[in-house]
Amino acid sequence: MGFSVGSLIGAANVNSTDANTLNGVSVPPAFALGTTVPLNDGGHAIYVKALSELSAFACCAVYADGTAQMITTTLAATSKRVAWAQVSVPSGHCAWLQVGGTFRGNLAANCDDNVPLYTTATSGVLDDATVSGGLVGGVISTVTISNATAVTLLGAYAPFVVSGNPVSA
Repeated sequence: MGFSVGSLIGAANVNSTDANTLNGVSVPPAFALGTTVPLNDGGHAIYVKALSELSAFACCAVYADGTAQMITTTLAATSKRVAWAQVSVPSGHCAWLQVGGTFRGNLAANCDDNVPLYTTATSGVLDDATVSGGLVGGVISTVTISNATAVTLLGAYAPFVVSGNPVSA
């Protein structure tokens, strides 16, 4: 994850796991749930509470109350806002998730680069296989992979799950 360019979080301790840094995990919350901060890579981070464990690099559904859980195609119907955990977050703990910019995310095996990404039945994992109602708009992979792994993704300011499938020309 990049570093905060706002005044809420100190940039000097970006690699620290202290609760007051972008890599920190805490109970109770160190910030108000849903708080966002700008990052140096053009993205933002949002402070959330994990409803269940969030694996490192998982794509997560973020709810209006500031809670989050790893997204699946089924959960995409309950929340369209997404963000990516850059560290593992235990259930009930709070942490910063990345929204847009340059970050790492989990993709399924044989996923191509520069193509639309979709939710899957596997929690927190995206793929290039088309799924009705599961298109994650505004995010692409920078590499083609053969094995399921975490890779660098590029995301728009606020990626989200698009209902339905895009119409091809």
